[in-house]
Amino acid sequence: MKEDLSLEYLQAIQQYGNFSHAAKALFVSQPYLSKYIKILETKLGVNLVNRQITPLTLTYAGELYVSYMKDIQKSYAKMQVELEAISNLKKGRLIVGMNPILASYTLFRFLPQFMKKYPGIEIELEEGTASEMESLILQNKVDICLNMLPISNPELVYEELFEENIYLVIPSEHPLYDKNNVTPTHVPFNPKSLKNEKFILLKPGLGLRRLTDGIFEHYEIKQPNIILETNNIENAFRLCINGNALTFIPESVVTRDQVKFNANLYTLGNPIFKNYVVINYKKDALLSPAAKAFLQFTKEKFIQF
Repeated sequence: MKEDLSLEYLQAIQQYGNFSHAAKALFVSQPYLSKYIKILETKLGVNLVNRQITPLTLTYAGELYVSYMKDIQKSYAKMQVELEAISNLKKGRLIVGMNPILASYTLFRFLPQFMKKYPGIEIELEEGTASEMESLILQNKVDICLNMLPISNPELVYEELFEENIYLVIPSEHPLYDKNNVTPTHVPFNPKSLKNEKFILLKPGLGLRRLTDGIFEHYEIKQPNIILETNNIENAFRLCINGNALTFIPESVVTRDQVKFNANLYTLGNPIFKNYVVINYKKDALLSPAAKAFLQFTKEKFIQF
């Protein structure tokens, strides 16, 4: 079935109340969106958008069109699930959302094995921030996603895969560095004293940044001195250990490559702050056989953690 964007476009207009904001959210130009809707209205012979009021609303015909298109999408999705079931996973397609950190440090642990076990399933990866992935799941543009807690949207459900420590990294050039703490240990000072320290953190919206923001909040560090933000956790880590600013990293960053470095790694909190890696999907979603197989495979793979 050729992808039909009319439902997504009309819902965006309904949500944002004008063509300009809807086009921006859809990553298309405003003239293109207006032309697309006008062509659709001409084809159907009815007005779908009420342009006489601000903000814009859908006409009764527009609301009816959206309702029917939702039913069509559900029927098509159900057909795909049933056809995949008939093929017994010999064929299928799966769109997997990934947190960038997990893509770098955990994806290699299971995806090659899954693809080897199910060679007929076509895999498409979507990488982005935690908030971007949540949005794509809700828009049915991603089937299933590997992410980090917290996930606050009630329309999403998750199953935990594993947990790992979160480390505060103090480089050897920093005054708080302790040459006697060569292995990871619990922080030996009150973390509230970090309120004036410099930090290199991931950019807002990324899963680990959500977690570190929670740590700052817990220790009442209301305005941390963030001197640099990056999308790449390894970049943050290497900038930290080669300078005098602090950062936070998940345990897997250290254990994957057994990196040699001079820095203290401290856990924080009581109970200790953890990074919880989860696989999540839309609540009440009709998961395809490929998605169910992926869910079961990853859970079995990470049971060791």
